[in-house]
Amino acid sequence: MKKKSFDIVAHPIFGEGIIVANRWDGAEARVKFRSGLCLWLPAKWLKPISVPRVKLNQIYSKRVLEAFRLGVVPHQDIENFTFGRAYEISEIEQALKELKQGRGGVYLIEGAYGSGKTHLLEYARHLSLRKGLVTAYCELNTQETPLYRPKRVYRELMYNLRYIKDNSEYYYRDLLRRAAEIEMNDHCFFTPVLKRLKDIDNGDLMSEVFWQWIEGESTKNYATDPQSPFRVRGGQKIPALYDFSTACDFYSYILTGLSYLINKSGLGGFAIILDEVETITHIWNYDAYSRGLSFLEGLILSAFNTEELKKIDTRMIHNRVRPTPYIYKDPHILLILAMTPIHGFRGIENLMSLIKKKYYLRKFSNPELEVIFENLIEVYKCAYPDFDIEISRRDNIFNTATRKGSGELREFIKFSVEAFDWLRLGMQKIS
Repeated sequence: MKKKSFDIVAHPIFGEGIIVANRWDGAEARVKFRSGLCLWLPAKWLKPISVPRVKLNQIYSKRVLEAFRLGVVPHQDIENFTFGRAYEISEIEQALKELKQGRGGVYLIEGAYGSGKTHLLEYARHLSLRKGLVTAYCELNTQETPLYRPKRVYRELMYNLRYIKDNSEYYYRDLLRRAAEIEMNDHCFFTPVLKRLKDIDNGDLMSEVFWQWIEGESTKNYATDPQSPFRVRGGQKIPALYDFSTACDFYSYILTGLSYLINKSGLGGFAIILDEVETITHIWNYDAYSRGLSFLEGLILSAFNTEELKKIDTRMIHNRVRPTPYIYKDPHILLILAMTPIHGFRGIENLMSLIKKKYYLRKFSNPELEVIFENLIEVYKCAYPDFDIEISRRDNIFNTATRKGSGELREFIKFSVEAFDWLRLGMQKIS
């Protein structure tokens, strides 16, 4: 395999592809599209896609390689090491642009394990923050953050909530302090919370307990221990953050209310990113599955600003302590979901059918993998200037990485970098 240079292009009908050959002095190009098609087309029909280039240095390269050995890309370098997803990225950029103007929506990213879903979500998170949008991320998990336990999802989202303003990074507490001056008289949770924050002493330890409670952290020990100097007493006139599974209406109401505050604060809207959505199907208790599905449906329909959810909808699951609508006023939420494809679960399949903007991440083609492989070599040589690799051995590593990776980018990257390590350290055999 000789060292090759591939041009990445986009076609208005066939999508993204790589030019693998030219003829007629470049007037026509043979393009290998991600769909599998390989066609000769007039070059004027193709739009070049630029691949970001990063100025490498030895320290930077070694730091990036440490992440590559795990098959991941560091968050701060995500923009420089994302390949073959130009179409999906352009769609996400358009969605973020609309969210900046206050218009939400729902995007679904599907793909097999190792296809790069989480990587693309990280890229979306990076873009959202760069555009100054309030962004929160949660990786769903059957034990720690299942959809049928909405308080845990809320807590994780608030823990990861970020936004950037004037080149400084801000968090959930900063956002609520910013929103404290906004007039909001009819939200059962945020109205008393914001009123309380106007008088709070941030240097007081009791205030720290209050903040933790607002963020969804457990303050049970403070509430039950009569000797605790930080005991949370009654009289706050703020609804509890319910820990039971039927409270999906309440947490959807909180998140939509938060998106309203975000918009009124001049920050556009709220980007909520949920990974591993398919874990909802790993719950074998039907009641838990139904409640998780109701929470997910509430979030999706809220992002669509569905009018019916602005009042109590008896079709949906509601808590019995303080039932609320799922939506507060007009929400400004962009919901980005990622999951592996699932079959045989009618409830979740019907729900996913409501989402029109879906993107399936296909496995990378050999030409795309070659582009990635050449970039890996470039980074590796910068990290270890004495490293050299002959054509035949380069061939061997690439072919073996392609075979062992089976189209999974994570495994392809891991194997390639590990093979370079073996060669550099004098271990010659790659099999």
